[in-house]
Amino acid sequence: MTMMVQTSTDEAPELLDLIEHRRANGLDTYDEWWDGVYRIVTGPSPEHGTLILDLGMLLMRRARDRGMLAAAPVNVGVDKYDAKVPDIGIFLPDTDRHSPAFLVTAAMVVEILSPSERAGEKLPFYARVGVREYLEVHLAAGTCRLLENRDGSWEPVEHSSVIDLRVTEIAELL
Repeated sequence: MTMMVQTSTDEAPELLDLIEHRRANGLDTYDEWWDGVYRIVTGPSPEHGTLILDLGMLLMRRARDRGMLAAAPVNVGVDKYDAKVPDIGIFLPDTDRHSPAFLVTAAMVVEILSPSERAGEKLPFYARVGVREYLEVHLAAGTCRLLENRDGSWEPVEHSSVIDLRVTEIAELL
């Protein structure tokens, strides 16, 4: 479930208080900023969480083989303005950061769609920040797709160029 707060933080200091309260109590793990709009996002369902772990184990080994790191979840973007929290991110150890907790980009992000999310809705953001690949899993439908960013246009691929991974391997986990 997602709750969007449409008020600018400049106009509502109580919003910043709410955000700081959520951070201090560890409640903000999945919260995101979409062009200045704060979105309060609850944690995943048990099935969603199980798939994050299954995928994470597979992807972590593959990322390490390429000298990369994997994190679940991970912050990508600019805090308090425009940031997304993919379920899993794969990135180089020296990836630039906007702050200690926020990566500028990632080599690959994994989004397992929650019931309230629409397929591909974060693609414009990920293209803008230079994410190379996007793996989207629709748990309820049992489907997945891997897209490669080609100059801001997302093209479906069957094999990742970031890590050694085929779409069929992900489909088997579903």
